[in-house]
Amino acid sequence: MPCEVTYEELSEFALGDCEPGRAAELAAHVASCRECAARLAGLERADVVLDSFPRAAPSAAGMLQTRRAISQSIDDRRPPGEHEIMSLEEVARYLRISEEDLQAIADQLPSFEIAGRIRVRRARLVEWIEQRELLQMRERMRGELTRAAREDDGKGVA
Repeated sequence: MPCEVTYEELSEFALGDCEPGRAAELAAHVASCRECAARLAGLERADVVLDSFPRAAPSAAGMLQTRRAISQSIDDRRPPGEHEIMSLEEVARYLRISEEDLQAIADQLPSFEIAGRIRVRRARLVEWIEQRELLQMRERMRGELTRAAREDDGKGVA
């Protein structure tokens, strides 16, 4: 009978993203399930491969040009009346989330305090979003490698 544990669960376990109780359950399961132990080993091998990829190191001039282009693009698309410095209410509208949902991530925002109020620079918010997008893309790549490794499991070398 095939195992019920998903690759997503094993991936969360391998990354340490499980809740402690679930992590303990998965650790016990992996210790007794050959299939999951092999799948987990494949995930760990994929992590090693991903970590071995060279990291891009753009030049300072290239980064400056990119930031200027992004800033200009943002300024060009900004409707009249929108400001560079945003209140949390404006940030919530910009992100299209509720103010309550924004409060849950407020400590992660690139913000500053002035006159007793929290403010966010629009350009920094865009950078923060881009960083989150890159992290999400890396996780998707990791998932693709995991699926590819899963497909290769059980296939012999011809």
